[in-house]
Amino acid sequence: MFYATLDSTKTWKQIVDALATLLTEIHLVVSSSGITLTQYDSSRAAMVNMELPRSVFQQYTCTEEHDICLGVAEVVKVSKRMAGDDRLVFNLDESEKRFEIKMIGHAERTFKLQLLTPPEERTQKITPSFDVQAELLTDAFKHVVKDIGVVSNHLKITASSDTLTFSGAGDTGEVEVVLKRGGDESSLFNLSIVNEATSMYALSYLTEIAKAISGDSVTLRMAAYKPILLEFSIAESGGMRYLLAPRVERR
Repeated sequence: MFYATLDSTKTWKQIVDALATLLTEIHLVVSSSGITLTQYDSSRAAMVNMELPRSVFQQYTCTEEHDICLGVAEVVKVSKRMAGDDRLVFNLDESEKRFEIKMIGHAERTFKLQLLTPPEERTQKITPSFDVQAELLTDAFKHVVKDIGVVSNHLKITASSDTLTFSGAGDTGEVEVVLKRGGDESSLFNLSIVNEATSMYALSYLTEIAKAISGDSVTLRMAAYKPILLEFSIAESGGMRYLLAPRVERR
């Protein structure tokens, strides 16, 4: 049995938007402690990890662990029908193989989505070691991605001392954005470096990820020529993480 309620449609839409960024199907694992998701995108260049503890929901009952696999397009369509003041009720109908989403507001509307066959094996969460951890304003990160995208298809990040430098180059020119830690107006308010690092990532992925980031701040972790981890909070106790493989720079 699985049953949960959520008073905030905004929170649910943030979750759906974050998952729809890179995935075409979502494989949720629901248990007594909450809901988790760990998946690669179709190209296996990026991994999405979501953790929603039961405290995110107003009511939450799960008597045994379930795998719930749904098509992203269908979930997005249903989410767009939610009104801002709706109360949401989620229920798993095992006999009919349906995932029910009920919206209670000016009317009581129930959508029943067909369950897809889950993968034979669950994807295991990967946590690489990192040399750099930075916390910056979400708006600053989104502006960086847009700035680099003016001239480049890739984004290079260099972390040194108290500075995080983002750069890109293309046929039409180069661009560099420097964020320095400290100061009342700084958008980089935490930077911890074990070893200085430089690495490059595909801007197409970062552009989609940046669109999905909600909340005021985002945490960035990286190391030289290793994946980058971008993490942000959802509904205070929940979290969303994107792990993106580096691009090898041609010499």
